[in-house]
Amino acid sequence: MLTVDGLYPIRTATALTGVNPVTLRAWERRYGLIRPQRTPKGHRLYTEADIARIKRILELLEQGIPISRTREVLDREAGLNAPAGATAAPSGETPWTQYRDQLRQGITALDALSLDRAYNEALSLYPLELVGRELLLPLLDDYRAGAAAGGERQLQAHFLEAYLRHRLGARFHHQLARARGPRVLSACLPGEICEIPTLFFALCAVEHGYRVVYTGRPLPLEVVTGAARREDLAATLLYGDCRADRGSLQAVLSRLPDTPAHRLFLSGPGAAEAAVAPIQALPADISRALQTLDRALLTPTD
Repeated sequence: MLTVDGLYPIRTATALTGVNPVTLRAWERRYGLIRPQRTPKGHRLYTEADIARIKRILELLEQGIPISRTREVLDREAGLNAPAGATAAPSGETPWTQYRDQLRQGITALDALSLDRAYNEALSLYPLELVGRELLLPLLDDYRAGAAAGGERQLQAHFLEAYLRHRLGARFHHQLARARGPRVLSACLPGEICEIPTLFFALCAVEHGYRVVYTGRPLPLEVVTGAARREDLAATLLYGDCRADRGSLQAVLSRLPDTPAHRLFLSGPGAAEAAVAPIQALPADISRALQTLDRALLTPTD
């Protein structure tokens, strides 16, 4: 929504860029990356140039440039007198290395407050999807792989899972109250144990505006079939590792009802190869997956 002066309030800037208000304010206060105008009551208003700048910052972050160095690049691109700097992240200097080390220390000590410091800072400065892709989900995969050996590694893996379940779940429920988009069901594939990746995708979808019904558990085929016939759900999002026993999975998926009013989507490793009609695979990249949902659920049909 534009103001009469052609300016965007912060909620609209968030909708246009995908960067939440907390992060926009942190970029402004800590790094001076954006300088929005203010209403007489102090509310932030963003210009078209601000929106373009935010999108450019996101591109730089995707290239691995730390948020603390993006202003150098932006100033140089604008022809200002900025020190020469690399246009890619120097080896070993990405912020994720530091955050990963901090999280590992907290996990080793079984110290949730220590995890909070790194978790909160990362999510205040970087978009949720980027934090998940570069930090949280790879770290979880690493600890899960080590848990098979039992002992201390298993304890650490369970501690990390419980921490992420609590923190991501709390953020999910907080954001859900603000969502106004289509109502969708999110669940694991039958027989899969994928609670945290499913919860993370559900959280990203909620922050994108979808009203997500999150189960956190694998759903039997008959439950998914029943959900597909509900008029109050626009889609079902199934997550799981689709690489193993693909033939059996495809046999299950092909039995799902083809209901035009209810779309079925599959995500997770190997989804593109495993998806069969009537289910549609979502891209592995969450941003692209949400764009796919938008095209399917928000684009008007003739």
